[in-house]
Amino acid sequence: MRLLFLLFALAASGWVSAASARETLRLHPKNPRYFEWRGQPLFLLTSAEHYGAVLNADFDYHRYLDTLAREGMNHTRLFTGGMYVEPPGAFNIDRNTLAPGPGRFLSPYARSDQPGYTGGGNKFDLDRWDDAYFARLRDFMSHAARRGIVVEVNLFCVLYEDPQWQLSPYHPRNHVNGLPEIQREHVLTLDHSGPYLALQEQLARKFVQELRDFGNLYFEIINEPYVTATPDDWQRHLTEVVADAQRRHAHPKLISWNIANNTAVVSQPHPAVSIFNFHYASPPEAVAQNWGLNRVIGDNETGFRGTNNAFYRMEGWDFLLAGGGLFNNLDYSFATGFENGTFPYPATQPGGGNPQLRREFRTLGEFLRSFPFVRMRPEPGLFLKGVPSTHTARALVEPGRSVAAYFRPYLVTRFSTRWTGFLEVPATGEYTFYTLSNDGVRLWLKDQNLIDHWNDHGATEDTARIHLEAGRRYPIRLEYFYNGGQSVMQLAWSGPGVGRQIIPARALHPPTGTGSGLRGEYFEGIDLKQPWRERTDSQVDFTWGTASPFEPPTGQNSGTLELALPTGTWQADWLDPVSGRWVARQTVTARQGRLSLHLPEFTEDLALRLKRR
Repeated sequence: MRLLFLLFALAASGWVSAASARETLRLHPKNPRYFEWRGQPLFLLTSAEHYGAVLNADFDYHRYLDTLAREGMNHTRLFTGGMYVEPPGAFNIDRNTLAPGPGRFLSPYARSDQPGYTGGGNKFDLDRWDDAYFARLRDFMSHAARRGIVVEVNLFCVLYEDPQWQLSPYHPRNHVNGLPEIQREHVLTLDHSGPYLALQEQLARKFVQELRDFGNLYFEIINEPYVTATPDDWQRHLTEVVADAQRRHAHPKLISWNIANNTAVVSQPHPAVSIFNFHYASPPEAVAQNWGLNRVIGDNETGFRGTNNAFYRMEGWDFLLAGGGLFNNLDYSFATGFENGTFPYPATQPGGGNPQLRREFRTLGEFLRSFPFVRMRPEPGLFLKGVPSTHTARALVEPGRSVAAYFRPYLVTRFSTRWTGFLEVPATGEYTFYTLSNDGVRLWLKDQNLIDHWNDHGATEDTARIHLEAGRRYPIRLEYFYNGGQSVMQLAWSGPGVGRQIIPARALHPPTGTGSGLRGEYFEGIDLKQPWRERTDSQVDFTWGTASPFEPPTGQNSGTLELALPTGTWQADWLDPVSGRWVARQTVTARQGRLSLHLPEFTEDLALRLKRR
């Protein structure tokens, strides 16, 4: 009785409510570019599975969450399975957790007694919830909370292609509710979705209610809405649904928007949104471009840069040292049967991940937590001179007290190219030109725009025909941009007496008219505006994949750095981000606002911790 009285008294005093607030993830009150959780400042950092932990019945999420916690990761993403699931082989992912085996897909919707679901088992009943699914969801959230892991609950995902739509519980073939046929492109709209919009609203409200008592989450409205141009009014409407569903909650959950691949300037953000997430955000331009939002900027999906650890390690360091508050590497070593993150995936995977990479991320987390990071901000003017020309330097600074700095090889992840010169054909007749590109391509010949496919797309072939005469030189211009994925740009032809082939160098001449090949002008960024390098390319036959068009610099880097820091004595500790070892220590004195530091030899990347003594 005395205990009951004490609990009532505590509740009346507001103590219980305060404890609940402490357990709920929120923006940090002193710096909303980071989080606060359980009374502690927080950034989210992880290398996590492909979002199917709950919807895939064969996935042992207890073992998975144990692995994340043991290896120092504090975040994971989760797709709900309400309207999206993937077929085996989607996106060339082996053992994809978002592609359950036949009959092993778990959805929030209950199964009916009628067979015929495309993915195996009975059809769904969209009027009934699956209690077993939500019990599994709550158990997942409980285990994550006990392990200090914050979950992104991603309510919706765009239907990229017909195979995803054909597996969706919303597809008319897959449920017993007799809803009308609808085009895949219309499902996520306000004006063409018909009764499916009400289903989406109900689904969002159901998840808000089911997860009301958990504090270790935030809601992301939809994954990659920009890929299929999901209307902005639909996303705003669902944002308002989620906000309204938790309007009377004492401690509502944060809401996230997924903005773009790489970067974009956020304009007219919804006032209920606190987190702005990007994919493949390297270099981390998205942080600086959206700094004025005074909200968390995240990089919550990596990939399409090969399977080597280096790129993803550097992306994480770069993003968090730019002032980002969330980083999630998409880790393909987590798979069904390999929930400890040891799956030896093939080299064809669209990304990486392994225990060593997670150790490298743990080093990053420990490094950043050794600073009062909520009191720090990016300072691009810190480095006065001495940064190797082959590298970039990034720093977070607590004015007058501490510096967290990171050096990595100079990176161009998005570029564009213009090839110009002349084309000469061996015989008169009609020629077919073929371009294979990922991403945008434009081709002019005889001042005619023959091919214009100037947008983001996977490896795609475009063709055009034109009559050409032998003995003449025709001006040719080919433009290309790469915005992520597996870069490829090839220019081929076929014609009289010529089978299909990459156009040979002997048929191409630079603008000077002398020699063979085309002049290639390379630009940073995708808009052909910022010159990078120039060279003569004998042919246009490139499958760069995730590599740079140019060989990376080699050799070690060392020298003297000069930094703009106030007068006083500073201690400098240098960290190897791969091994996690502190490799050098210096005690130096800044004079007249300048501090000189010896830069240790290193081959890839290097981190610096500077603290005033």
